[in-house]
Amino acid sequence: MGRVNDTISNVNSAMRNLLLLILTGVAGVGGYKAYDLYNAPQKELAERDKQLAEQKNKLEAAFKDLSSEQKKNADLAVKNTELSSKVDRLQVAKKLLEVRHRLARLTVLEQKEIPSLNPAVPVSGTESSPSRTNVMTKVQFVEINEEGQAIGTPKEFPIVGDMVYVDYLTVNFQDKYIEQSDLDRSTSIALFQRVFGEHQEPVKGFQLDAVGTRPTAYARGKEMSEFETKIWNDFWLIANDRQRAKELGIDAIQGKAVAIRVQPGKTYEIDLRATGEMAIRPVEAAAQPAAAAKNGS
Repeated sequence: MGRVNDTISNVNSAMRNLLLLILTGVAGVGGYKAYDLYNAPQKELAERDKQLAEQKNKLEAAFKDLSSEQKKNADLAVKNTELSSKVDRLQVAKKLLEVRHRLARLTVLEQKEIPSLNPAVPVSGTESSPSRTNVMTKVQFVEINEEGQAIGTPKEFPIVGDMVYVDYLTVNFQDKYIEQSDLDRSTSIALFQRVFGEHQEPVKGFQLDAVGTRPTAYARGKEMSEFETKIWNDFWLIANDRQRAKELGIDAIQGKAVAIRVQPGKTYEIDLRATGEMAIRPVEAAAQPAAAAKNGS
């Protein structure tokens, strides 16, 4: 009987242990499942956060690249504006160099030899050779408009020699005023002074425009402005006072002269650039029509 009870007790103990083992296993599996069910969303969330962080970093890098490109484009736009402005100034400067204002016409009416103690010197054709002292050249000087029509009364002068000088006073304004087409300073202005020959003293030359009157060639019939009157009346005072010249927008104010060895029967025109340079050139004779030339022959 006692052995039967022991056997039953051992069986019961074994059953309890087995049941406990089963329950422990079930609890472990359940706990793992519960942990897995809880932790899976956390992993997925962490993975999504990682992906979002990567996307954010990519977007920030792309934004930096975009900002850099925008800055480059902005810098290029500024440079293009500066270059465009520079090109505009260069084009204006080029146009200024091409603009000429016709001012006067010089015509050789007569050229003849006169008694002289000095022998006639052959002319080599170069401006460096001396003008002949035994020659008297009679010239006509008249100021003209842009169409070449005379304005004012023509004046005739006897010049000793065949080299004729025309001196003048000129005022050149700062480029910015010329580029802006300033009302008073959009072009250089000039005032003819005298005409004389190489063998005549300039102080004894023949007077052309008089200081205090508006130069005929650019007046075009209008009254002299107060601004111009101030310049012509105080010309040499302004020329010797750089600060005063600067206040008036003047870049250069000075006296100059143009000269040419003239030939009988030829006509020469004097013009002025907006930059203040004056030039004297022979006028080309108009070509005769073919029919007229044939009839003449």
